[in-house]
Amino acid sequence: MRAALTLLDQAIEMGNQELAHLSAGEVDKAEEVAFGRDGVLKAALAEDSLDAPEEECLDSLVAKLEELKALQARIIDEATRLRRSIGQEIMRAGQEQKRHQGYGRAVRPTPRIRSAFISKNS
Repeated sequence: MRAALTLLDQAIEMGNQELAHLSAGEVDKAEEVAFGRDGVLKAALAEDSLDAPEEECLDSLVAKLEELKALQARIIDEATRLRRSIGQEIMRAGQEQKRHQGYGRAVRPTPRIRSAFISKNS
């Protein structure tokens, strides 16, 4: 049971690191930490880690799981905020591209009118 508590402490620390990476916009690093945290949580909640629960250990286990739950909610909120922010940046980039294309069309010289109906002799 003590091993599970130690692993949960490690998962909480990794969750805080993941949140810090998300806040900084470092999505790749946050993803690496998230996968590592997932492995630690699986190990912590494995049956052999939770053998012979003692009453005081159960209380601390529940407290740590509640802390992980709150941390996960904060991670999800930050990831949602980051996703919205990236979406807005993509929209702005598209608008800028359209604007630059408009400038490009405005500065290009217009071709001379060539028509078969205009006499070259006159």
